[in-house]
Amino acid sequence: MAVHTRILSVLAAFSTERPNLTLSEISRLTGLPKGTAHRIVTQLVDWGALERDERHYVIGLKMFEIGTLAPRAYRHRSRILPFLEEAAAATGADVMLAVLDKDQAVLVEHLVGRRAVALAAGLGERLPLHASGVGHVMLAFGPAELLNLVCSRPLTPVTSRTITDPAELRAVVARVREAGVAVVPHSMVPGTVSVAAPIFAERHTLAGVMLFVAPVARTNTTLFAKTALRISHRISTALCGAEP
Repeated sequence: MAVHTRILSVLAAFSTERPNLTLSEISRLTGLPKGTAHRIVTQLVDWGALERDERHYVIGLKMFEIGTLAPRAYRHRSRILPFLEEAAAATGADVMLAVLDKDQAVLVEHLVGRRAVALAAGLGERLPLHASGVGHVMLAFGPAELLNLVCSRPLTPVTSRTITDPAELRAVVARVREAGVAVVPHSMVPGTVSVAAPIFAERHTLAGVMLFVAPVARTNTTLFAKTALRISHRISTALCGAEP
């Protein structure tokens, strides 16, 4: 195994489910001998990619600094953020921004709302396209081959309300494409509803998806959908007039 592959395997061992790892755990997860894992971890700590927390290792600030340079996450941040703040003030909901990464949605911005709500994912985490409102929007307005790709694989249920039938998913995506907005209750977290709308950039390419998450019982989904459409359209107008 090449040196760079070993280094990447160590970094890839960390996840939201495994934010801190011992040396033994890193060795087991990567398949690297403990001595090799120790040498790589020591180099990563010296560089700042990892930090030592008592007997555990955690991702270091150097990785955070590099992550903020990802263009799809922050290229348009200064233009989009004021609109997200406006949406959060108007709805009281948690407001998020997601971008498409291959066949998953990644949350790159999150404004916490006034309503207490359980979330399926946090900043930097991923959502499956078939099971989330943001995913339905990406399937409706993203690359043409994306829907076929997702429907070609098992649609794993997240809750009892998750769509698991490809034909049903295609029908839902067609309705989202027609309406311009997705309203999805209970699909990721029971008791919550997500309302998502697309954001377009130059040449009408999908730049991201704006997402509201709120409790089902206290949410006027019709009003939320209108708000999402209005604000996402304003963001798209701003981005289409932005310098590349």
